[in-house]
Amino acid sequence: MFALLEPTEILAWLEQYQYWAMFGILFLCGIGLPIPEEVTLIGSGVVVGFHLADFWIASAVCVTGILIGDSIIFFTGRKLGQSFPDSWFIRAINNKKVHRHFAKHGNKAVFFARFLAGVRIGVYGYAGQHGMRWVKFIFFDLIGALISCPISIFFGMWAAQKLAPGKTPKDALEKAMGLFEEYKPIVLLVIGSLVALIIIYAIYKTRRYRTEIKRVLEEKKEAKEAARSAAEPPDEDGEPPAESDEESGA
Repeated sequence: MFALLEPTEILAWLEQYQYWAMFGILFLCGIGLPIPEEVTLIGSGVVVGFHLADFWIASAVCVTGILIGDSIIFFTGRKLGQSFPDSWFIRAINNKKVHRHFAKHGNKAVFFARFLAGVRIGVYGYAGQHGMRWVKFIFFDLIGALISCPISIFFGMWAAQKLAPGKTPKDALEKAMGLFEEYKPIVLLVIGSLVALIIIYAIYKTRRYRTEIKRVLEEKKEAKEAARSAAEPPDEDGEPPAESDEESGA
């Protein structure tokens, strides 16, 4: 079991079992196996680069494994509450300041935890323990997974095809991981910029949609009032008929 902690052993499992290994390892990562998801995702990309798996199927399988593992942590936090197995994040979630921060920024915390290895379990268990709806949790977790999985798999595929052509998957993985560690800050910056653009665009579209809805409702209200005025005949002096005492509520 502990052999899975070595990148070369992960790659061997991925080569032999392809999609089953992708799903299983990422599922175990999600429930606490101490393996960075990036190793499995980039290794999956290497397998794709050597034509042992399909990019889109691999991406879908990896996203599914991640979401199921994360959901188990979420529901474990909800089910066990304060009795969740003692760990560093239990000490954190008992902090009132953290509680207030999560209550205000819970959605962003779930989303960005996907890109921060070492804090995912704490954030997801905390989300379940403190009553976040699963639909909301899985939505933000899914957005993060849809960004991190295809990018990491593509990086591994590119490394296999461009950095180690004609060599073994092990060589490709070593080159990919070395390059990833060297340029990790840039990779995270690119991912962060992409995430920020997506969020800004979503906010812009939401506000524009709300403004448009408000404008349409106001136009309908004005049209309805105009139609009502036109349907009421004027009195002998050319003025619209006055409201009766009964209609005016007098």
